[in-house]
Amino acid sequence: MNSPLARADGDAGDRDDTGNASNKPASGRAPIEGKGAMQLAAVIWWTVACVGHFIFGIYIVGSYGVATLHGDTAAWNRVWPTGYIPAQPLGNLIVAIHVLLAAMVAVFGPLQLVPALRRRAPWLHRWNGRIYATVAIIVGLGGLAVLADDRGFVGASQNGSVAINGVLLVACAMLAWLYARARNFAAHRRWALRLFVLAAGVWFFRIGLAAWIAIHHGIAGFDPGTMRGPALSALALGQWIVPLAILELYLRAERARGAMARYAVATLLVTSAMAMGYGVYRAAIGMWLPAIHWQ
Repeated sequence: MNSPLARADGDAGDRDDTGNASNKPASGRAPIEGKGAMQLAAVIWWTVACVGHFIFGIYIVGSYGVATLHGDTAAWNRVWPTGYIPAQPLGNLIVAIHVLLAAMVAVFGPLQLVPALRRRAPWLHRWNGRIYATVAIIVGLGGLAVLADDRGFVGASQNGSVAINGVLLVACAMLAWLYARARNFAAHRRWALRLFVLAAGVWFFRIGLAAWIAIHHGIAGFDPGTMRGPALSALALGQWIVPLAILELYLRAERARGAMARYAVATLLVTSAMAMGYGVYRAAIGMWLPAIHWQ
């Protein structure tokens, strides 16, 4: 079984005929202990993330997209209080581009992590990656513009952390593209994976918020009117620090000499997948699906 996060530089095994790393051990080399467990855990993590991303993408299209097509841009404010502000056409356009292109990020991102796509349709992987990176940069810059205009989804006290997420996202997208152009696919893979988790920051924030509200049986730790409070500050910081930290541990466990690190990361990935799954479920039934209006 190939992990969606499987290596592309061949350090952990032989290359197959497409240039990707194979799960088979090199000739005369013993299987790498713990590698299978970590790959299985990565598959579980990716599956949950993929399902959650697609539901989020459907929500964006079915709420913001449909409202826009019907000229009901004021409906954006049902979820985002400052999404639409009369007499501010430029700001409203930036919000629209930022939000609607986020649906493409939610769908195209998980596809980049499918090993079969890289092996059987490398051209599709390349073009999907180009579109994904370009759209991610536009969404990131749009998000920074929204924050600069004080129209962020979260309160002003969280804008700094969200802005860092946006800046890192743009930087990772550019580095992933540059390393791909240089055909340094090992470095490309690392920066592309970082891009994926940073581009998912908005998604992580929402599933974290949904889980937090569900666990506390209601609003706790923040003011829903001003969208300020310690709970939101923690979520705004954790939306990129936690996933990025888990990814860095995964990348280092691949190169670890002992199996303990791989088993530990496998456990961490499964635990993270369970937490994400709960957040996706709570967000889907409490925030996303009820907001979809196809007519």
